This record gives sequence, C-alpha cells and structure tokens, in this order.
Amino acid sequence: MSTISVSELKKKPASQWLKSAAKGDLVITSKGRPVAVLLRIANASVESTRALLRSVRALQAQAALQQSAAANGTASLSTSDIEAEIADARRARRQK
Repeated sequence: MSTISVSELKKKPASQWLKSAAKGDLVITSKGRPVAVLLRIANASVESTRALLRSVRALQAQAALQQSAAANGTASLSTSDIEAEIADARRARRQK
C-alpha cells in the first residue's frame, strides 16, 4: 500500500499518483495522519464497493461504541438496566 501526502497530491500530476494507485491502495495523509484511501475499482462494481464501504463504516462505529461502553462501564449493564435508563430518560423528556 503506497502513501502520499495531500501536499504531494496537489503538486504531482494526476497521471503520477494514478500510477501509484494502480499498484494497490493509496493512503492519503495530512500532517502525517491517514485521512483517506484511494481504492482501485472496476466500473461495474462502483455501487457494490460503496455498499461495502458503508458496511465497514457501520462496523467501525459499532466498535467505537463498544470500546466506549467498556471504558465507561456501561458494557456490563443488563437488559433490564438499559430499559430502566430508557424509561427514566423518556420520563424526564416528557416533564420538560
């Protein structure tokens, strides 16, 4: 997987960085941090690739929520505890 910075991407002609991308995925960085990935796909697979990327984003969000729950102790709540929290929140919202 090749890496290119945003500033390099701006300086180089598209033909040069497309050659890099042809070798595999191209990671785009800003200030040393990855910000995007340029993927090579076939014309026929654009929609299926977009659907897969949405699935990956959903899995990343789920993993972040699970890590947050583990960090703040809410991962061990029982279903009845969760339902009680929801009921309390709804009750409080109705009283406003």
